[in-house]
Amino acid sequence: MAAATHSLEITGAGLVLLGPAGVLAAEPAWAAFEGEAVLTGDAARGRSRLAPLFASNRHLEEPSTEPLPRQKPAVRSNADLVYAQLAAVAPALGAEPAVLAVSSAYSLPQLSLLAAVASAAGIAIAGLADAAVAACAGLASTPRALCLDLEMHRAVLTELHRADEVRRGRVDVARDLGLRAFEDRTAAFIGRALVRATRFDPLHQAVSEQTLYDRLPGWLSALAGGELEIAMEHAGLRHATRLRHAELVGALEPLAADVVRLVNSARRAGERLTLYATARVARVPGLLAALAAIENCVLVELPAAAAAAGARAHAAEVGGAALEFVTVLAGAAPAAAATVAAPAAGRAPTHVIHQGRAYGLGAEPLVVGRAPQGARTLVPRGPLAGVSRTHCRLTASGAEVVLEDLSSYGTFVNGGRVERRARLAAGDRVRIGTPGIELELVRLEE
Repeated sequence: MAAATHSLEITGAGLVLLGPAGVLAAEPAWAAFEGEAVLTGDAARGRSRLAPLFASNRHLEEPSTEPLPRQKPAVRSNADLVYAQLAAVAPALGAEPAVLAVSSAYSLPQLSLLAAVASAAGIAIAGLADAAVAACAGLASTPRALCLDLEMHRAVLTELHRADEVRRGRVDVARDLGLRAFEDRTAAFIGRALVRATRFDPLHQAVSEQTLYDRLPGWLSALAGGELEIAMEHAGLRHATRLRHAELVGALEPLAADVVRLVNSARRAGERLTLYATARVARVPGLLAALAAIENCVLVELPAAAAAAGARAHAAEVGGAALEFVTVLAGAAPAAAATVAAPAAGRAPTHVIHQGRAYGLGAEPLVVGRAPQGARTLVPRGPLAGVSRTHCRLTASGAEVVLEDLSSYGTFVNGGRVERRARLAAGDRVRIGTPGIELELVRLEE
């Protein structure tokens, strides 16, 4: 069978249909009832604040046949809403088969349901591929990389392993950390700014709230790192204020910090990491900058529709007689070593600092924990939740200092979790416990 020339990206953020000439159709993950009709995409989004009880933006993230609390004759479950969205883009595909690039967060039962619903909607499926693998397969990278995407209500972090091929590894999902969380916080920030400047609260009434949400994409695009006047008309009056990019980034910082923590939780200490970020991540003000600041991390921004484009480029590998979910694709040659080289001679730490006290590092291990055993020990001061009796061990050997994780809870260096052993350099910070006790590595020069 000839390789498919079309691809369809399906994630919790929406649908993107790609053909040889470019994007043929795109739908955000919205559906809404209007009488007995079902609106989808932008039309549904434009009604979501006016009739929130009859709008959905979770059906593509949570495809299922479980009954909905509010039903219509043609819509009784999320699967019916998924069908409505797929049926909306199917005419642009015509009779052409398509490779599906699907979210890494879907379970196998959800994938089976999606495939069945797509077929019922008139879409001929040529194969299914993991969206993160498809988006990144053609790009040179380190042997281990991460791909970050924001869907409607979740952040999805996919581990990728690269040799002659790109293989999907672990998938981490952070609930309530998706596009909707950033959008709602942005709307609340703008609402407060208008209240302070004009006493007009756009979130007080459904019509003005819908108008604010409708204008958000345009405002954020025009803001572009600077300052912008935003205005809304209500009851014959014009209400305006200045929107500053830096202040908005500050308002979104707690959510951005959660995303950074998600990435750091999947890192390995001392690893030079490639992090791919989708175009949806790039749309959030300040988020790319926060990710770019992660130490020893190379950030690569993926173009829009990267998953659909990658699935289309690898259609020959995905399609076949049997409809299987593909999580391995041929990839570009890996970049050089992913592990940071040992610290240069003279840069290894000589001491650990904890609460103003210095502990020397030498051939005799320094054992850290709540009740460590050994000739040289460090018992941290502070809350010891998440600290093992013997948590970790630091040993100087020649021109390097090595940390060994001996805990049940994990040891973190500069935010990255240690996998058994990690080399340390002056300036590194070791964190143990929850919420965390920090040890600082320093070098004392003569």
